[in-house]
This record gives sequence, structure tokens and C-alpha cells, in this order.
Amino acid sequence: MNKKFISLIMAALLSVSAFAVSASAAVTEEETAGAEVTAETTADDDKKTFFFDSGSWNSQNINFYIWDSTTNEYATGNKGWVGDNTWGSQKKLGGTAVEDKPGVFESYEVDLGGRENDAVYVIFHDPDTNAQTFDALINSSVYGHTASKNGVTYENPEDSDKTAEGVNFDGGDGLGVAKVITSTGKIQGDIIHSSVDRAEAVAVYVLKYLKNEKANVTEDSVANAISEFGTNADDVWAKYTSHKGDENYPDYDEEAAKKLIKPTEANDTESSSSSSSSSSSSSSSSSSSSSSTTSSKSSGGSTTTTTTGGSTTATTTGSDSGSADAASTGDTRGVIAFAGVLVAAAGTIIATRKKIED
Repeated sequence: MNKKFISLIMAALLSVSAFAVSASAAVTEEETAGAEVTAETTADDDKKTFFFDSGSWNSQNINFYIWDSTTNEYATGNKGWVGDNTWGSQKKLGGTAVEDKPGVFESYEVDLGGRENDAVYVIFHDPDTNAQTFDALINSSVYGHTASKNGVTYENPEDSDKTAEGVNFDGGDGLGVAKVITSTGKIQGDIIHSSVDRAEAVAVYVLKYLKNEKANVTEDSVANAISEFGTNADDVWAKYTSHKGDENYPDYDEEAAKKLIKPTEANDTESSSSSSSSSSSSSSSSSSSSSSTTSSKSSGGSTTTTTTGGSTTATTTGSDSGSADAASTGDTRGVIAFAGVLVAAAGTIIATRKKIED
């Protein structure tokens, strides 16, 4: 009888334990939820093309300039993806005019499959008038859809003397005008692809335009770019210095760039210099004051008492046992629940043992 009673009690305790662990896991899951989810799109169309309506341009020719900034590859109509920049090549990029639809052009076949995790862009360019659209993100969901100008005019990302028009697609997923930093430091566009290294984007802005008087790179423009791209000065500085000796950026200048980016290293240097000056002044002005410091330490922690100019300050540090760390670990509901189970188990065993002895 007693054995059966004990078995039932232990089974109940095990159930409660499982519940406590499950509750703790649920809390952990709730706290770690909210990670960014990137939608993936796929298409398996027989014809891998899409369209552009030139509208008011009344274009006779349209180039589909498509590139993958993740792999540094460029799409062509006759050789697939290549490593050489294809800008301006009518033979490689020219679209085909659609019959009975004046001003509408169909792209060459381009394989976007397997590039959903890459940042792939398109610019529609009229080689006859040099008109062009702004950088737009695309993926395989554009197949069969048409892009049209949306009426928004942007500053050309590479040349502030030129403009570029925004576009919208009539279908597809994950598409839109890309968010970029122009040569003059303006932040334009809407979407930053998940594969884009945000700190690198800001660093490249400084690398490319630091000594370009027309670009006028300033502390404010760099700080704004860091904020808009959701990064920080230290990461941008690390990316900047990683390009030291890179022939693609001949205007590399650490001293000038550090003043603009303001990494922690530079801030600490300025703070240290200011602190040193302040400390020297303070020391000089308080030389007539007396001070004494006494310390005591025990296994429960240490206390430092400092007396200066008639005032006393006591500072207590955490104990060696790490109790302060334990108190700052966050949610302890799971631990408390488990402790309660152990207490209940101990009480049940004692009660049962007493009953057996009686």
C-alpha cells in the first residue's frame, strides 16, 4: 500500500517537473522571438523574362542592366552571367520591343533562380537619350511582370548632376526601390536587402567620396548614413580599414576618415585628453585638501571608504561568490518552480517515511 502511495506521489511530482521545465522553455522562446524573417520567392516559368514600360520616354531601345552585388556578376542576353561590368552594351543588354504595345520592352532571358538570398538589382536604361531608372531590387518573382515608372525622381546614386526615376512592378514579391547612399551623402530609396553589409555600405561611401569636393563628405552626412543603415561607427571603421591598400580606393586616408566616422577609439582618445587636462586642474586646485582611504575585504565582498576634504564616501563591491551575477541573470521563474518541486518531493518522502515508521 505504502509503495503504491509513494509511486503515485512521485508520478505526480514528475508531471509537475515537466510542466515547470515546459513553462521555462516557453518563456525563453517568447523572449527570443521576433527575429527578422526574409520572405523567399521562387518561380518556375518556362520563359524567364520580364517587361518594362518606358511610358513618356517613348523609347525605341531599352537596356536591361541587371547585376548581382553579392557575387559581383552581371547578367547578359548572350553569355549568361559574367564577371565584367556590362553597362552600356546594347548587344548584351538590349530588350525586345513588344508588338502592339508601343514603348514596352521584354527583357532577354535571365536566370534568377537560386539567387533569392543575393541582392540582385535592375536599371532600365535608354541608350539613345541616356535616361535611366533608379536601382530596383528584383528576384525570380518578376518573371512575366511589368515595371513602370512611378513618378518619383531621385538623384542619380553615382552622379549628382543626373537623375533617375523610380519604378514599381505590377506583381512579384520582395521588390522595390533600393535604399542607397548617393555621391552627395543623401539617403534615397526604401529597401535594404538582407544580404547587404550595412557597415560596408557606409564605409564604401567614405572610401569613394572622401576627397571628392563635389560630394562634400562631412561628419553629419556620415553620422546620418550610419543611423539610416542601422549600423555603428566601430563596425564602419573596421570595414574602412579592411580596405587599406585596396587599389579600388586610391583616396584611402585613415586620419581624415577617422575624424568623420568617429569610432570609439577616436572618442576614447579625445575623452582621455580632456580627462587628463581636467584631472591636472583638479589636482592643482585641491592640493591643500587631505584625503585618506581605507579598505576592508571579507568573503562577502569588499568596502572602500574614502575621506576627502571632510566628506566620506563608501563603495561596496560585489562578493567573490558571484551572488550579484546570479541576481542579474534575468527571469528566474523556471528555477523557482523547480525549487518548489524539490521542496514538495522532500516533504512527501519525510511524511511517507514517518507513516511507515508509525
